[in-house]
Amino acid sequence: MPYNYRITGSGLNVTVTGARDTSVQDINETLKGLDRLADGIQYQLFDAEKIAGPNHIYYAAVNADYAMRNGLNISNNLNVETLLYAACENQINKAIRLLGVSNKSETVAVAVFSEKVENRLSEDIAANLGTFDDSVLDITPEKYESLKRLYGITETAIETVGSDKITALTSLIAEKGALLSLRR
Repeated sequence: MPYNYRITGSGLNVTVTGARDTSVQDINETLKGLDRLADGIQYQLFDAEKIAGPNHIYYAAVNADYAMRNGLNISNNLNVETLLYAACENQINKAIRLLGVSNKSETVAVAVFSEKVENRLSEDIAANLGTFDDSVLDITPEKYESLKRLYGITETAIETVGSDKITALTSLIAEKGALLSLRR
């Protein structure tokens, strides 16, 4: 079941889901097909192995929406701006290299930005890429260690937060993304 979030103050909803057993041979051709499927609705793909759960994408989308509404954005598109905040990067090329989907991606996270509360497009995109499976967003022990390295989060910082390790890691990654606009 996809995760549905409302971005307060903007009228937008973000639906987040995932897919496993994905096969993306040519990203440009894949995106062309998905663009036809989306029919003008904005969406963003992420390598799910590098995403700290659905809240990671939601917080990135909230920050991206705020940046767009307040002229703090780098990109002209909410989907790309969300990728920047999720990657904690100001450079689009670096964000794509860090979190983008490639032919090596076995799992994909999908975010759809819509005025509808529940939008099946995220499920349709996930099914188009592989097998619809939200569990790819879960943080396994291996993924936990990988995310710490990827985002430069120390165990000491995680312990300082004072909640369970997975919640703390997600919060620290979201905080690092939120601070992105201060570096612009």
